[in-house]
Amino acid sequence: MRPELFTVGPFTLHAFGAMLALGLVAAWWFARKDLSDRRYDPDDAFWLVGAAGIGGIVGARLYYVADNWGDPGLGLISGSGLTWYGGLFGGVVAVAAVAKAREVPLGVAANIGAPAIAIGYAIGRIGCQLAGDGDYGSASDLPWAMSYPEGTVATDELVHPTPIYETLSMIVLFYALWRLRGRFDRPWALFGIWAVAAGLERFLIEFVRRNEPVAIGLTAAQLTAVGLVAVGVALLATGRRWSTSGAATIAG
Repeated sequence: MRPELFTVGPFTLHAFGAMLALGLVAAWWFARKDLSDRRYDPDDAFWLVGAAGIGGIVGARLYYVADNWGDPGLGLISGSGLTWYGGLFGGVVAVAAVAKAREVPLGVAANIGAPAIAIGYAIGRIGCQLAGDGDYGSASDLPWAMSYPEGTVATDELVHPTPIYETLSMIVLFYALWRLRGRFDRPWALFGIWAVAAGLERFLIEFVRRNEPVAIGLTAAQLTAVGLVAVGVALLATGRRWSTSGAATIAG
């Protein structure tokens, strides 16, 4: 583990922050290409991905603070403590506002965001792996189990390296979504596929995570994942009845 990549004078580059930034850059690059292919202004990618990044971080932090309000050492502004479902909600709200301002149809912005979210999330989880920040899983005796003795939330126990699981699964999902762009160009269709796949991925990964159940034997992340899958199924089921006037054919 390497929570801190290097230090120069008073500046320290933390692994999680570096991978978060790299994930946003990758999301921007692919969103820019996708916008261009759909004959929209590729410069809008900067605003859409910027909104997703800022809204996602703010939402993730606010949810974490609300969920841990009883912690006397908790501060609103801190370098740790983010929850993915808070980030998802915050990112969606921010992107919706920016898409309206930039005159990009929301259903098109959602489709463009699907592969961008997947690759950004994959790279972000590399940061979690390097930082050893407690996102690892439960005890395991599998051959690839590992410990995090130098992580920010250290453990000498062999556990599931769940950040690696998520990075690999999101890379596969990104590849599939990128290849499907031309076939699923109805508004919201590609986002619906992302929602179903990402929800199923998180639901399953939680079985080897350390999070405690909160209701009906499921963790908070699993309950959110169920909702995400339901949203994705609804988008795919109802999309066939929507007008395709908001769709954008990908240039080939």
